[in-house]
Amino acid sequence: MSILYRSLFFGAVTLLVILAFLILYGKNGYLDQRQLNAEEQLMINESRMIEAENQDVELKIERLKSDLSYIEHIARHELGMLAEDELVFRFQDVKQPSENTP
Repeated sequence: MSILYRSLFFGAVTLLVILAFLILYGKNGYLDQRQLNAEEQLMINESRMIEAENQDVELKIERLKSDLSYIEHIARHELGMLAEDELVFRFQDVKQPSENTP
């Protein structure tokens, strides 16, 4: 009878080892679940960033539709436009001769 108990014990231990292996490394096992959770968190963070960018764009659109001072700011600073009565003076940097040049 002791051989029967030993073989049952060995069979149960073998079964537990196989089940533990499948739970950890099998398809949809623990490690796969952890990987999927990490990917899900990355996608949630990316989605939040995109939503924030969309809100910024929507705010800019609304300002461009209704805020004349914002339109002027964009025209002057991003497009380099001037009013009719303005003049632009551009200066070139003049290099000073070095002391070693003849």
